[in-house]
Amino acid sequence: MTQTKELPKILLVDDIAFFRDVMQTYFQRTPAKVLTVGSGLEAFDLAVAERPELIYLDAGMPQMSGLECCRRLKADARTAGIPVIIIFTPERDAGVDEVEASGCDGYLTKPFGKEEFLNLGHRFLFHIERRERRVSCQMTVDFTIAGRDFRGRGHDISRHGLYVEFREELPPDKQISLSFMLPTVSTEQFTGQGRVTWLNQGFPRRNLKLPQGFGVEFQGAPEGLAEAIEAYLKQF
Repeated sequence: MTQTKELPKILLVDDIAFFRDVMQTYFQRTPAKVLTVGSGLEAFDLAVAERPELIYLDAGMPQMSGLECCRRLKADARTAGIPVIIIFTPERDAGVDEVEASGCDGYLTKPFGKEEFLNLGHRFLFHIERRERRVSCQMTVDFTIAGRDFRGRGHDISRHGLYVEFREELPPDKQISLSFMLPTVSTEQFTGQGRVTWLNQGFPRRNLKLPQGFGVEFQGAPEGLAEAIEAYLKQF
């Protein structure tokens, strides 16, 4: 009789339920069992009981901070080998030196994008699926970064993001306002906010298969955009 292989476990720890829910949605395409708790004390006890393959741990929690929890995990032989990623806000929660001193295996500073979140986790757990289904798109994209207006060209799109072909140097600010139309499915001009999650410019480029440009994660997408993207994806 064939034995079913158990799914790897990922533990998400944050005292704010909203952030736990957001992180959990990031793993919709990942074949894993996702566990969530709201405190460092619960995280330590569950880690001992369940032995997850990866832990994402918020630093700024009451009672037991994420850094204290990480130190306890790394000091206990039962959990010392579990990779721990600390999530923190610099200056408010802790400094980078303090985070690294906790013994964590990696860290993310807030705010971060979905791609950054999953890419870092993939380093420790290859089961993590980082890529959504993307399809080619050809449309003009007007965008504003740091108060400056630019125009690029959409290259491909997914439910949560867009790759924009653009050859000029961008300002360092990651927040971006976007305006574009989705041909064949809507005559509406969609305008919304996003975050630049990665750059593919200069030499050497990170991905030579793509034209020079950058990736954007949608944030607070305008009403109707999600439905329009879904309709667009179904055409391919």
